[in-house]
Amino acid sequence: MKIISRRKLLKDNIILGFKRFLTINVVFFILLLLVRIYEYFYLRNTISLPMGSFKLELSGLGYDVLLLFNLSALLFFPFIVIYLLSKHLANLISGFVLIFFVLTEIALIQYLGTTSLLLGTDLFGYTFDEVIQIVSASGGFSIATILLVVVCIALMVSLLMFSNRLKFHSLAALVFVVISLFSLLFQRYLKPQPGNYNSELAYNLVANKAFHLFSAVYSFNYPDEASEISLYAYFYTGLPSVGKSFDYVSNEFPFLRKDQTPDVLGKYFNVGADKPNLVFIIVESLGRAYSGEGAYLKSFTPFLDSLETKSLYWENVLSTAGRTFEVLPSIFGSMPYGKSGFAELGTDMPDGITLISLLKERGYVSRFFYGGDATFDNMKMFLNKQHLDYLIEEKDFGPEYKKMPPLKSGGFTWGYGEKDIFKKGFEVLDKAGIQPRLDIYLTLAMHDPYSIPNQNYYNQKVDERLNTFNFNEAQKAEYRKYLPNYASILYFNDALRNFFEMYQKRDDYKNTIFFITGDHRMSSPPIATQIDRFHVPLIIYSPLLKTSAKFSSVVSHLDFTPSVLAFLKNNYNMNFPSVVPWLGQGLDSMTIFRSAMSVPFIRTKSEIIDYIDGDYFIVNNQLFKVSENLEIDQIIDEKKLTEIQRKFEKFKTDNLKACLNNALIPDSLKFRMSSK
Repeated sequence: MKIISRRKLLKDNIILGFKRFLTINVVFFILLLLVRIYEYFYLRNTISLPMGSFKLELSGLGYDVLLLFNLSALLFFPFIVIYLLSKHLANLISGFVLIFFVLTEIALIQYLGTTSLLLGTDLFGYTFDEVIQIVSASGGFSIATILLVVVCIALMVSLLMFSNRLKFHSLAALVFVVISLFSLLFQRYLKPQPGNYNSELAYNLVANKAFHLFSAVYSFNYPDEASEISLYAYFYTGLPSVGKSFDYVSNEFPFLRKDQTPDVLGKYFNVGADKPNLVFIIVESLGRAYSGEGAYLKSFTPFLDSLETKSLYWENVLSTAGRTFEVLPSIFGSMPYGKSGFAELGTDMPDGITLISLLKERGYVSRFFYGGDATFDNMKMFLNKQHLDYLIEEKDFGPEYKKMPPLKSGGFTWGYGEKDIFKKGFEVLDKAGIQPRLDIYLTLAMHDPYSIPNQNYYNQKVDERLNTFNFNEAQKAEYRKYLPNYASILYFNDALRNFFEMYQKRDDYKNTIFFITGDHRMSSPPIATQIDRFHVPLIIYSPLLKTSAKFSSVVSHLDFTPSVLAFLKNNYNMNFPSVVPWLGQGLDSMTIFRSAMSVPFIRTKSEIIDYIDGDYFIVNNQLFKVSENLEIDQIIDEKKLTEIQRKFEKFKTDNLKACLNNALIPDSLKFRMSSK
């Protein structure tokens, strides 16, 4: 009799566990529904949502429901075991997991509202101190944020307590568990397919943000066995690195090849006897979407636009990364990416040859001007390894310079804006000698939180600019959602105008060549296509120019150094190595649209998922056709997709081999001071 009663008690407790599990998931569903409603109205007032955003949210709720069933299937048996041991403990753990998941989802919705992006494993590409800087620059945790968290926790705890009163039939609980287990057959549908949406923002809206982050973290820590190394044997076809028909010279150094870069720049210049000064202005977040003729968001850089008409102007330039961390290695070294960016290799960065080191060997003096902390993204370490002569950063600015204002008093700021960076540059150059110079400026103002000097003045300038576009009030309202972003662009535009006005007064102006480009596009206003994040301009301006020209061919940051050195070699009798490890092929000077390059991209420090090959572009195993103005349209061509994937995987293999084994260049090419 005693045994029978225990069995009955166990059975009753199991049934109660089934019912309690159902009520917790009912609360979970209610919260997911409320979060979707919050997301719709919050983002509607924060960013410009794509067409049909309400339907997209409903679609997203469908994915949330499938996720709920899948999670229920995975957590059901652990829950029942814990419930039988301690009902209180089971409720406590379930409540904690639910609250943590929902709070994460809300936080990531706010992140989406700020950046128009999903947060993934790129979080692991930064040190803890760097993450704190990023969060602090965005305003940190405001009172409103804390209140939102408190209200959400109170609501969730109340719902969980109230759910104890819900009564469900045991059959309903059993059916729920069966459906949950059955849902595991549809795991591959847990995430929406990016190719099914017209824009990246539409996909980001549908996706469950917390699940995207957690699954990315899992994949980062437990990668698929089909990694770059293991895929090599399957994909290898004897293709050259980066899919380009270079003349490679070594198996030990996978990127080492003969340098056959043509001089496409020389015919546009009046070449003098003296070596020219080279000035690179790398502009934070200068995207083609809002700069230059034909910018689809309209141009907010009127001075730069006027300069383009007097310059050599490439309208279809691709950065190699979606953030700043790769811009210096790509522009000045045409370098591969390692696992998380070339500079992230730190002290293990392989030896290479760069524009900086090669010009130093030939009598140039190099300087890097930056208004922030140059240790961020390992920039200082990278530049020092290239034998940079002078690095001027935040700590070198005197009391007469004013940092960009923080969002709140006493808060973190990235450092000094463009006007102060350029002013500091002139202060340093006025004391410099007459040696030929390589000067590099990296700007800061067009970076989240877009807090700039004279903010109100530039906010007003945005309104004035909008009036020139003949927008109606509804259109203006959409643009004003990004008022600080556009204001920061106009601030940069003014700073650049002042820079050239000052430079024209210098004696060395007439023998200086200026290169202006962006490191990547802003993440907000929302990115239109998968390739849009990389789309930036290149302007080469100089008093030495014979004529201006506009080029529509597709080039990348990797092409800059090969072309600059080909120009110097061909026009100034400067000798450079005959073999190089560069990924870039040099600038393409076709005036009509053409994409003839084969180049990989590193989207974030943990994502190498994009590749362009001629007029094809792949991302996440989706294939797109590239057309004029870098428009892309998804196509289905399994043969072509496989062909490009093989090139991509070959690059990934060579990338790791070169970067992890110090196998970019042989000893004979390593830096040495001599005059050639």
